Amino acid sequence: MSKTLRLCIAFSIIHQILILNLLAKNRTWVEQNYSEWLYPKISSILRLFYGWIPFSAGDLLYSTAIGFGLWWGFKNLKQFFKTPIQSILNLLCVVSVLYFVFHLFWGLNYYRLPLYKKQGINPIYTTEQLLRTTEHIIKNSNLLHLKLVQDSSAVVNTTYTFDELAVLSFKGFNNSVFEYDNSSQKYSLLSTPLAYMGFSGYLNPFTNEAQVNRHHPKNSMPLTLAHEQAHQIGYAAENEANFIGFLVCANHSNDYFKYSGYSFALRYCLSEVFKRDKEAYKSLKERINPGILIDFEKRSAKWAQYNNPLEPFFKSIYSHFLKANAQDKGIESYSYVVGLIVGHFEAQL
Repeated sequence: MSKTLRLCIAFSIIHQILILNLLAKNRTWVEQNYSEWLYPKISSILRLFYGWIPFSAGDLLYSTAIGFGLWWGFKNLKQFFKTPIQSILNLLCVVSVLYFVFHLFWGLNYYRLPLYKKQGINPIYTTEQLLRTTEHIIKNSNLLHLKLVQDSSAVVNTTYTFDELAVLSFKGFNNSVFEYDNSSQKYSLLSTPLAYMGFSGYLNPFTNEAQVNRHHPKNSMPLTLAHEQAHQIGYAAENEANFIGFLVCANHSNDYFKYSGYSFALRYCLSEVFKRDKEAYKSLKERINPGILIDFEKRSAKWAQYNNPLEPFFKSIYSHFLKANAQDKGIESYSYVVGLIVGHFEAQL
């Protein structure tokens, strides 16, 4: 490759950043031309190509790339100091190409129209509205819990395998307003590292595989599957993926999926009530079936096994990644699902 071409590729990243800044101000164009037209075609092809592979091709790709990068860097360390400008230029070429492919294959979805505008949802809510929604969610959670275990103090358990849950999640999307084809959901090969970093799953933007942590608490699995599938169909914002995951589970024909969806919403809404009105929080918590509260404790204990001093560091990195991709609140944006949930129910109640 000529030096001129390498210079063009390396410094094209500046033009890419400028274009992204322009697109961030024209979300309607991104929505219509990328998220609703080009991206569905790209993502469907990627899922068709990688979905049949029984393991995570994306994790293998990442592991191979990291391993090769370390080997190449060690091998060429002396060369780097001999010709630093050329070495930096080569590195910039790689970064620029990856940056382009990331945004072409998925990343431009960060700049699409907010879901609340498309759905006509008002995400701003009062404490009164929050309490009303939380009461509704508690009522449904309790009913679903009793349908599954017939004992208010028992914990919901399931014999569903991951593959069975993936099939059910796929069916849930087919029965929703969100279009999804060519299922591609995998256990991550990097589940243990992900657990220590504090992540329940992720979408590989280069292969469009939905990666789920195999150490994930089982009763949260349906929601996590639906959350990652929401990313697959182009909803990049974490609060929006959470909301779509909730809708798919809550409206599912399977009661276990419904329970996973409502119990997910319950935890987030209760957390927000606690911040606003601790007395109301205490009163609402007393209305929840004991078995659900025990379930919550078990889920927390499951994740607590992987607590370590480096987890905040990895979450901080991810938070900065989200902020760099038009999610101003970073990792806190997950909890902004409450506004969408409250707005959704307020339009119905």
